Amino acid sequence: MPSRKSSRNHNDYPASTSSRGYSNGGYTYPIVPGQPMHYGSYNPYGTADRRRFTRDGLYNYDPYRRGEYAQGQPGPGAGPGAGGPGPGVEDKWRNTYPYVPTSYYYHSPPPRPPPESLDLETEGGEEERENWGSKWEFIFSCVGLSVGIGNVWRFPTLAYENGGGSFLIPYFILLIFVGKPMYYMELALGQFAQRGPVSIWKMCPLMQGVGIAQCVVSCIVAIYYNVIMAYCLFYIFSSFAAEVPWSKCSKEWGYSANIASDERCYEWSKDEPNATCAAADGTCQSSAKQYYDKVVLGIDKAFLSPTAELTDGEIKITNETYALTELGNIGDIKWDITLCLLLSWMVVFACLVKGIKSSGKVVYFTATFPYLLLIILLVYGCTLDGALEGVKELFIPKTWSGPKSIQDPQVWRKAAEQMFFSLSVSWGGLIMFGSYNKFHHKVHVTATVISSLDFVTSIIAGVVIFSILGALSKETGIPLDKIVEGGQGLAFIAYPTALARLPVPQVWAIMFFFMLFLLGLDSEFALLETVLTAFYDAIPSLKRFKPVITFLLCLSCFLISLPCMSYSGAFVFQIMDDYGGGMSVMWIAIFEVIGIMWFYGANNFGKDLNFMLNISMDGCWAWFRHYFMVVLWTIIPIILIIILGVSLSAWEQPLYAKTIQYPDWIHGVGYFLILIAVAQIPIWGLFMTLYYLCAPSKKIADVIRPTPEWGPGDKHARKKYQASRAARHKGHLHGYENPAMAYPYYNYAGYHSYHM
Repeated sequence: MPSRKSSRNHNDYPASTSSRGYSNGGYTYPIVPGQPMHYGSYNPYGTADRRRFTRDGLYNYDPYRRGEYAQGQPGPGAGPGAGGPGPGVEDKWRNTYPYVPTSYYYHSPPPRPPPESLDLETEGGEEERENWGSKWEFIFSCVGLSVGIGNVWRFPTLAYENGGGSFLIPYFILLIFVGKPMYYMELALGQFAQRGPVSIWKMCPLMQGVGIAQCVVSCIVAIYYNVIMAYCLFYIFSSFAAEVPWSKCSKEWGYSANIASDERCYEWSKDEPNATCAAADGTCQSSAKQYYDKVVLGIDKAFLSPTAELTDGEIKITNETYALTELGNIGDIKWDITLCLLLSWMVVFACLVKGIKSSGKVVYFTATFPYLLLIILLVYGCTLDGALEGVKELFIPKTWSGPKSIQDPQVWRKAAEQMFFSLSVSWGGLIMFGSYNKFHHKVHVTATVISSLDFVTSIIAGVVIFSILGALSKETGIPLDKIVEGGQGLAFIAYPTALARLPVPQVWAIMFFFMLFLLGLDSEFALLETVLTAFYDAIPSLKRFKPVITFLLCLSCFLISLPCMSYSGAFVFQIMDDYGGGMSVMWIAIFEVIGIMWFYGANNFGKDLNFMLNISMDGCWAWFRHYFMVVLWTIIPIILIIILGVSLSAWEQPLYAKTIQYPDWIHGVGYFLILIAVAQIPIWGLFMTLYYLCAPSKKIADVIRPTPEWGPGDKHARKKYQASRAARHKGHLHGYENPAMAYPYYNYAGYHSYHM
């Protein structure tokens, strides 16, 4: 018969049926005659030698007892001075380290499920996390997240506004030394722990606010990101006409044919290859530009205030123009573009309502189709007369010093912001996508390929835009840097201009803007799924109400985005993009990498990834690769702090189209958008510090250390991970002390009181 042993705290057995001895809830401690009140071990099998123990003695006492209780206890009939029987069996295993305490219930043991059926993260187990249907769903979803409107719309715009080649060089440098390592870090982190961006911070509770800040930024960006998608739908519906409306200057634009172009408008289409402008002051605008401003945005009807200054008793009007000067005066809401926005949110809701598996199927098409049209436009753009001059503008810096040069800190800040925006780093979406992945997926290969593909896509989109701008510049004689004013509408000016010159432009326009809509749809999935995953991780019961939660989130974002549909919507959009989606991410990225690489430790993080990917440290190359990434991850916060600090020292408030300014209170709203996200980090850091300072079972130093719940999200890998970590610190372990052993320890009485 197997022996039964007690555990360390002697609180594992049910209450004894013996009436003799001292009871302490768990079981009876028998009283040793002639000794102080010590305790022994209750013997449920009654293996004590009844011939040697009388009824008044130790009837229930077990030879599995401690040595100090056995020594000096004479047996019945023994002569004076006779010693006791010596150490019992208990002494043999208890004095042998490591011992193997194995507790069992004696009275009515409850049924125990096999340990494999329970998740070791909780006592009762938790619901299995969803996984991608295949690795290709994961890859295409990451492609759809990283390769989006930010590449086709935002990258060419920032390159155009910041010196072309002077912007591309910092962007490439930051991509290699910051973007790619952080992209790999976030995907691998989510895959390792299989948690969302908030609960991932069990690795360092002090930085809990980083995950919440990422969800806030994702929500802000999702609000105005869908505005771009609404523009795409508007262009799609407008293309169902005898000719695309932006190809010619017209007096009958719009649904009611009541919007007209002005004298500055010129045409440049396949029917009018030679663009001419009749404006007296020489400030010409293409028909695509005026269509975007007047029909899509309605910005010509926005309330603008020229500034006035008092000089020598006379009031003079200056050339500076301000927008959004009156609180609440943003003009009418445009009903046509608002309906497009509503339709866009309905599509997003329909794709997200069933969770990650439904959106995972959609990306097979949405992530691949755009490349077909981009390559067609690339070939067409490069064949235009004057395209070479535009492409040179993208790749060759015009100047190496001064504003809009490689020495301008604002250019480096814009490059860093675009790198984060394009790769979707520090938004939480990559962590969320990785958390739904298989534990042993070769994520380092996926991260390298996708981050490289993202850069290639940005270059393709940039070449398309700059080739078209170069051709426009040559046709009109207008310098390339003045061909358009810039702003978020650059993609809605250059692309439509090129499409209008293609055969059957209606078909090409519909396909192109449908492509843009699909690119935005992929990124919108990730932004909203990041927020939803944070809710589900914090309150798992909400998973049963996915349709309701998704509907409420989409409805809230739609209502908040309505000001972007007004006549002043372009100004509101720019403030949200420059502050909420630009500067905020820089701050979050700095704290994110500090929490992971400085507090948790870059070397510890690298070892976790080696364990997950089954990467051996044998060999010089493996050693070099590991510590190269460790050093690179460690210095990334320093690089970002330098860029942010220098750029803030020369901070310039953003302008719309280089001419229209904003009042100070509007910039205050922008700072609030930064604060509402970034402030989550110190607020939650202070809260966690106070919690660890005041909780009796916590130590203040533990606020920067991983919690006991931290580790691989895969339950089988978690056992091996705990065993390997314990072995590194304590040597080889056996039995109960070995976390890899399949003991259902969470059902033992007294387990929690001992391990707290």
